[in-house]
Amino acid sequence: MMRGGWTVSLIVHGVLLSLLFVTHPPRTIALPGPEIVRVALVDASQLPSAPVATPPAPAPPPDERGVRLPDMKPKPVAKPAPKQIEKRPTPPESKSAPAPTPAAPATTVLAPARIGSAGLVGSMGVDAADFPFSYYLAAVRDRIAANWQPPAGLATGSEPIRATVYFRIVRLGNVVGVRLESASGTEYFDRSALRAVMLSDPMPPLPAGFTGGDLGVHFGFEWESP
Repeated sequence: MMRGGWTVSLIVHGVLLSLLFVTHPPRTIALPGPEIVRVALVDASQLPSAPVATPPAPAPPPDERGVRLPDMKPKPVAKPAPKQIEKRPTPPESKSAPAPTPAAPATTVLAPARIGSAGLVGSMGVDAADFPFSYYLAAVRDRIAANWQPPAGLATGSEPIRATVYFRIVRLGNVVGVRLESASGTEYFDRSALRAVMLSDPMPPLPAGFTGGDLGVHFGFEWESP
């Protein structure tokens, strides 16, 4: 029974297929092929050259708020013109009056007197106006005369020689600032005068009634050979 059913089914399907081929004959189907394009080769040197496009300048970056700033090109800075120095005429030199010579300090002078060695004359002047202590000046003069000796072999002829030594006497009688104020022209005579003042240090203390801190003394040595 099973085999008979399969046989009948195969026969039925074969008949149906035969009817289909009879009712629908086979058709020829044409598939489209590629299109044929003709190409002509041309020399590239004969083609017109295309203009080269310049790339656009980059846009300025946006600021912190997101707003794009305009393109700001720096402006050339102009150099300032050099300043011209105005030449002013030089005024004529004016003849100014000479500066006045400072007045010498007021001095009290002890008159010249022969002292010490034969031929020696001593004179004194002090830097104090109206110095009333004449006894003190005489004591200073005698002290210096005792320490001065004229250079041996010095001959002055008929003209005496003179030198002045300046020094200061401080309150207790010490002698400071000894220097030759005016030279005699004979070096060893000047040295003997300086030596006499230095050997007289210290002098007697300044008088108690004198209010100054020191006393400037100008001592003149004048000598004429006998």
